[in-house]
Amino acid sequence: MAFVFTAAVGTLLGELLHEVWELKKKGDMFETVLESMEITLTSVTQALEEIKVLNKGLDREINDKEIWKLWKQLEKGKKLVNKYKQAKCSSCLKKLFYMKDLEKLDDSLKRFCQIVIPVLQCGIQMETLLVLEDNQEELIETHEDVKDIQEKVQHIHEEVKHNHEVVRDINEGVRDIHKDVKQVKEIDQKVKDIHTNVEGISDRVNDIHVEVKEVKEVREEVKGTHDGVKDIQVQVKKIHEEVIDMHKDLRSNIQTEKAAGPVSNNNVHFRPFMPPEPPRVIVGLDKPMKDLKSKLFNDGISTVVLTGPGGSGKTTLAKKLCHDEAIKEKYKDNIFFITVSKSPDLKIIIQQLFRHKGHSVHEFRTDEEAVHSLEQLLKQIGTKPILLVLDDVWSGSERLVDKFKFQIQGYKILLTSRSSLRGFDSKYKLDTLNYEDSLSLFRQTADLQNSTSNKVEDEVVKKIVKFCKGFPLALTVVGRSLRQQQPAVWKTKVKQWSNAGAFIESNNDLLACLKTSLDAMDNYKLKECYVDLGAFPEGQLIPASAIIDMWEELYEMNGDGLNSISNLHELSSFNLIDLVETRTDENETEDYSETFVTQHGLLRDLVIHLSGLVGSEQGRKNLVVDINGDEFPGWWKQQEQQTIMARVLSITTDETFKSSWPNIQAPEVEVLVLNFRTKKYSLPKFIKSMDKLKTLILTNYGFFSAEISNFKVLGILPNLKRIRLEQVSIHSLTMHCDQLENLQKISLIRCNIVPSGSDKAIRISDALPKLEEINIGYCDSLIEFPVELCDVVSLKKLYITNCQCLSILPPEIGKMVNLQVLMLRSCRNLSELPDTIGSIHKLRILDISDCVSLRICQDKQGSCRV
Repeated sequence: MAFVFTAAVGTLLGELLHEVWELKKKGDMFETVLESMEITLTSVTQALEEIKVLNKGLDREINDKEIWKLWKQLEKGKKLVNKYKQAKCSSCLKKLFYMKDLEKLDDSLKRFCQIVIPVLQCGIQMETLLVLEDNQEELIETHEDVKDIQEKVQHIHEEVKHNHEVVRDINEGVRDIHKDVKQVKEIDQKVKDIHTNVEGISDRVNDIHVEVKEVKEVREEVKGTHDGVKDIQVQVKKIHEEVIDMHKDLRSNIQTEKAAGPVSNNNVHFRPFMPPEPPRVIVGLDKPMKDLKSKLFNDGISTVVLTGPGGSGKTTLAKKLCHDEAIKEKYKDNIFFITVSKSPDLKIIIQQLFRHKGHSVHEFRTDEEAVHSLEQLLKQIGTKPILLVLDDVWSGSERLVDKFKFQIQGYKILLTSRSSLRGFDSKYKLDTLNYEDSLSLFRQTADLQNSTSNKVEDEVVKKIVKFCKGFPLALTVVGRSLRQQQPAVWKTKVKQWSNAGAFIESNNDLLACLKTSLDAMDNYKLKECYVDLGAFPEGQLIPASAIIDMWEELYEMNGDGLNSISNLHELSSFNLIDLVETRTDENETEDYSETFVTQHGLLRDLVIHLSGLVGSEQGRKNLVVDINGDEFPGWWKQQEQQTIMARVLSITTDETFKSSWPNIQAPEVEVLVLNFRTKKYSLPKFIKSMDKLKTLILTNYGFFSAEISNFKVLGILPNLKRIRLEQVSIHSLTMHCDQLENLQKISLIRCNIVPSGSDKAIRISDALPKLEEINIGYCDSLIEFPVELCDVVSLKKLYITNCQCLSILPPEIGKMVNLQVLMLRSCRNLSELPDTIGSIHKLRILDISDCVSLRICQDKQGSCRV
């Protein structure tokens, strides 16, 4: 009966509100009073409707006495409105009296809203909390997942005692309470849903039971006061948020467990041909920049050749051009910067162009097929202008450049080359710097404003600048080598260069000048380290981690890579190399997998030049061998039983190599660097004779993973400590070697790790008894971490980074009791960590940055640094 009566009151409210709205619409003279009454009636209607819904949900009848009073007020209001409407327009006095009565009615209704309705809602809230208490038996059987509510509610309880003055606007508090009462009702329904799906969670339910008692105590303390109503509202809201979180966690862990598919990374793709940043200090290129832009903006010119001697600033000018505002405004994201170098692979370049634009990459059978696909790609994106920069094009590569020419509107090609390439009409010759610009660049590079170098005589500075003959590279390298040196050192260098006649008139002379700058370094071991960089191919990013693997063993450093990184920074300070960081965040890390090294082509020539100054090929400390096809060097073919005395041996083969190796003897080799591009590659048998081999670096510079065979030659090497494999397919981390008893580190970068069932008889822990570090990066085939690796208790560092398909780690990882560093950075599909990680007491670093799907609890972190 109460519900019917309440509905009648609602109808009467609607009718009275409609009459008031009609009067107000006619623009009555008492529009302000009518507007106030409209607002009050609207508030009463909404509040009454909300109370009716809440009472219905609680199976409770509304207070008839209070509603009857409201009914009488509304009937009175309706009669007043009708009398007001019936009064003639001339009867202003009567309308005024009626309007006074309506104002009193409005005040009465407002008091009803401000006093009666809050009291009713307070009573409803009290009964709601009693419902929660009645349901606590159900909660005891269902809520194991809430553990920390006791501490939070206790904190709330303390706040209740000290914050009674917080509530100042009771009307706002009532509205908030109303929302939370609805939320509590929703919680009750969600709890019932969870009850049907969850078993065995009594521990967390006990916590909830304690918290419900705390809620009851708080309710008793604030009962009967408006301030208490507000405090209970805050407490209920806290409980609501915690239970909602619990509900989400339970549903994710129990109901949907593995429903989520791999995290898509389609919106983020590798862009290998982004224009590099130009050097910070650039002098004397304003006019060449203006002239070059003029040629590129000329619609009648499609290809421009920027030519000049090595070290004259061609690449710097091209980089500066790509970052010019007018160029970026015209070409936007269609600027591609490709380093061609001496032995370019057309198919790989085109595949990288597809990857740069975020398109799927295909394997091309022929160059013609690749060129045709490139033309279709450029036409597809050719609605906007395109600028293709081909840097460091060598003489004889004109035919390759021709393959990049297409009749596409707005498509321009800029070439940089040391030679004047044939067949191109539009050329721009970059001259060396004039004396004033040379002096300016040298002064900035040598930092002649500091307290040491500013004492150098001007005449000495001028002589050194003249020696460099306007070559920016020579000015930069020589300036860096003399920075902060005493004036006496400067004078000594001037005397040495004068005696040697070190005037730069050709590239060979420039190399000689650069060598004297290298000789200026006091650290002999650093010079040796610099020469070692020649083991890596020209025009490629050199991973710092590969250099670390080489130097740490070659020079018996402390093994943590810090000395090697320090050497790289020191070489960079001399401008002999450039360091490239691809990681976006600046967090401190022990992982250098995203640090790379680049060299100017002329500086690499210097490295090769220096490594060839000591004796014959067989007697060098560093031996670098480039093989085209199956054409081995003459000294190699003349005698198959050659004895190589080098400590560092680098062999680079191209895509036509057939893996047919003549034999050589290399007993002194400690570092072997094998660079290749073929889909199949067999390790040479002569590796078996390298008894001193400590580091093997095997890198596939082709586009697709390569199959590697003949791993068994590594099994008998007693001193092998580090193996680095990049872009290859392997079937087992033991690489089918029965025993690698001294191996300490394995690095697998962009590798296809194929699960193998043929190695079950070989326990990895037995085959690799001293393994301390595993580094797995960009291996998208890795879905689950191999359980058998968890038996390697000697492991101290485990790096798994950028493996997008890795979803879980096995609980057996807790067996790695000596693990100190666990890096899981950017494994975007990794959804959870096993609880057993908390039992690895030596773990001091846990890196889970950019693991966007991961949820981790505090107790799993232990005392490690995250």
